[in-house]
Amino acid sequence: MHEWAIADNLVKLVASAARREDLESVSKVVIRVGVLQQVIPETLETAFSMLAEETDIAAARLEIMIVPMEVRCRLCGATTTGAGLIFICKCCGSADVDIISGKELYIDYIEGEKKGT
Repeated sequence: MHEWAIADNLVKLVASAARREDLESVSKVVIRVGVLQQVIPETLETAFSMLAEETDIAAARLEIMIVPMEVRCRLCGATTTGAGLIFICKCCGSADVDIISGKELYIDYIEGEKKGT
């Protein structure tokens, strides 16, 4: 369950960003996760909530945006979205493809209130 490790790093990164940006509170954290990361969103949300409980970001809600897999064929140049974990061009059937999305895992943005506002 790598979701717990991801959540632990998220909590640390968001808490650090909140301190750096002088936020009094964090209400929402939006992340983008590629389908190839094989993250179970519910598990990640639970882990994030539990790990954030005793921190300055305890009130933060995690929103997970799943990024589909997209491949570009080296043979015909077509760009298509992948079906599941199949790395084959839908246009020509070639397996000679580059994965151009679906491996992402990053914080898109953080919403919160500045101190003194």
